[in-house]
Amino acid sequence: MRPNPRPRRQSRNQRIAVSLLLLGLTGCGGIKAYVRSGFLEHPPRRVAILPMVITYPYDLAVGQPIPAEHLLGRDLFRQRLYNAFAPYGYEDMPPADVDAKLAAAFGPLDEGVWRAATPQALGDALGVDAVVHGEISHIAHIASPVYTETSLAASLRMVETASGDVLWRTRVQEADRGGALMQKGQVVDFVQDQIRSRRADVKFLRVAAEAARVALKGLPNPPMAAAPRARASTAPRIAVLPLAAAKPSFGKGAKTLRYDLAVNLQDGVFEAVELQHVDAALAAHDGISLADLRQALGADAVLRGAVTEWGKHYLLLQSWVAAGLELELVDAATGTVLWRGKKTSSRQAGLSKGPTGYKSVVMAPITGLKTRYLERVADGLARDMVEELAASPEVVNYVQTHRSP
Repeated sequence: MRPNPRPRRQSRNQRIAVSLLLLGLTGCGGIKAYVRSGFLEHPPRRVAILPMVITYPYDLAVGQPIPAEHLLGRDLFRQRLYNAFAPYGYEDMPPADVDAKLAAAFGPLDEGVWRAATPQALGDALGVDAVVHGEISHIAHIASPVYTETSLAASLRMVETASGDVLWRTRVQEADRGGALMQKGQVVDFVQDQIRSRRADVKFLRVAAEAARVALKGLPNPPMAAAPRARASTAPRIAVLPLAAAKPSFGKGAKTLRYDLAVNLQDGVFEAVELQHVDAALAAHDGISLADLRQALGADAVLRGAVTEWGKHYLLLQSWVAAGLELELVDAATGTVLWRGKKTSSRQAGLSKGPTGYKSVVMAPITGLKTRYLERVADGLARDMVEELAASPEVVNYVQTHRSP
């Protein structure tokens, strides 16, 4: 009897499907941003990110407020957008300063008078060349054993205050979903998702960070002014040096993790020197000393180190993405090491995490190789290490004794 050829065809089709999926693992392309022609010929120098406005059509009773977790998500998205924007070649204004100046010029922010102001009026009130408007058209936080979702969709546009012209415009949408109704995934992921979903701040922080990163991919990055700007606060300044790569293949990871460190330092106890200024000082002085770097950048401390792990790995029915860092914080004046830290973070998928069915046995380790998961691991690693650095008793004492008058 001839064997039934059908299983063979199915096996071949499955292999083709898996191959096609692997081709797409570099990540989904977002909506292409609009950039005004000649943007970088005359880029705006000073830019302010305005408060985000929720335009989602709520079905609320008169006097019923917008859900508190939605307001939390709105504010976290703005803060993470500012953090991701700060390393770019613009002179940015901290959100708290933006809010204070808007309130002084137009009254309480909640009354919304500032929203009707012309670009010219906003520019005069804030002293900026451009403003970034953000409108959140969808925002949700659902937490139940059956289904969980934390998501947002927003449109962003940078407007030149002198002319009112749109310089840059994009849209972004990001979601983190889970729960039994999804009928996919793995037991460990299901349990972790249930735990995280109890904290709207934790879930929105993940979603907001990813949305901000994706949104700014199409934003032009102009060169900065020659000299570092004046101190914006009394906090000691920190310069993040280029990271060494333990292996040649970790080169991309070194750039990504350095940027992530700079982003997460925006919420910390230091004032971070813009990466472009750090690179310019290093390029101008071959083998520059810490003392000279301190003089050139006005930096009180430097953060340096190496990428010890970076990449995606696949073995049979198991995959993982991993990022590792070894860092040290050094006082630029004395060369004293104030803090050292070493940490590796990873995300696994496959048999070890308890697949919920035959489909997830095959698909979970494949989808787990998506670039977005590696980027998420990298951002989480950088955030954890910045928090560990800031909590160190030696660093706490250093910050207290090195504040500017």
